Amino acid sequence: MKPIHTALLACSLALAACVQAPDFGPVQAERAKPVQRHDSFQAASSNGKVLVAGTASGAIVVSADAGRSWTRQTLEAPASVIALAACPDGGFVGIDFYRKLWVGDAAGAQWKALPLDKKVDPMAVTCDAKGRVWVAGSHSTVLSSNDRGATWTKQDFGEDAILTTIQFVDEQHGFITGEFGTVMATADGGASWAPLPAIPGDFYPYSTVFTDTQRGWASGIGGVILHTADGGKSWAPQVNPSAAPMYSLLRQGDELYGLGAGGQMVVLKGESWERFDHGLAVPAYLTSGAVLDANSLLVAGAAGALHVVSAPGKVAFAAVLKGVQQ
Repeated sequence: MKPIHTALLACSLALAACVQAPDFGPVQAERAKPVQRHDSFQAASSNGKVLVAGTASGAIVVSADAGRSWTRQTLEAPASVIALAACPDGGFVGIDFYRKLWVGDAAGAQWKALPLDKKVDPMAVTCDAKGRVWVAGSHSTVLSSNDRGATWTKQDFGEDAILTTIQFVDEQHGFITGEFGTVMATADGGASWAPLPAIPGDFYPYSTVFTDTQRGWASGIGGVILHTADGGKSWAPQVNPSAAPMYSLLRQGDELYGLGAGGQMVVLKGESWERFDHGLAVPAYLTSGAVLDANSLLVAGAAGALHVVSAPGKVAFAAVLKGVQQ
């Protein structure tokens, strides 16, 4: 070996010996947490005993103690959880960006994937009073299943519109809303859906909640909140004091809550919306939530945000989240 090469090799070895190996301990510690700083929560649900929340990266976190502690399950890739719902028997269902239905048991475990129609992009999922699964999505299409996704019945309404919400208020009555102000209603348990007058202005609903067959609220772009008192036949705007888009509307007893951009929340008191001071150091947005009981809500969103909020404005943090917020 030439002397110059020998000298360079000696210098390289000496330098390598002086450079400390990178410490991956903090990275590994973060990855071991059930709720992680980079989690972007897109969906949440509760069956009254168990809370579940799903992330854009395909993880499900579960709490059986009202949000004080969580466990994590990584779904088989590719996966990205869009929406979750609880069924009457306590089991959970969820939809995936990759056109899958996820089915979990009443403990929020044992998740398995079943394929959805490859021509439909799913946007909303629910279970009706009989335990049937309903999925609404692109091309004005609704899918329903009596066997938790093993087989499906497809209803195509022949419009090029995205259906973004589906809800049953009782065994027979339900509502669908979607792109271009689409509103549809059923009075026969979903056997047929009748179109109602479109919400003006090509309204795009992020979330819609009906409290009975007549009264409902829809939130959309630009912080708009609309109210119907005649079963979706007509809609009137209500003042949103936050002016922020509300990505999710949740009913808790006689009150409605909105969760939205800037981590803001609003609450409907009587016929007026008010800002809700949740007391949190919030992320860029809150996208979803679930009702725990008469006094508590789970709210979820960006940057690992997963909080239990108690009305009126008292906050209880799950212990595992203390490190996430630091």
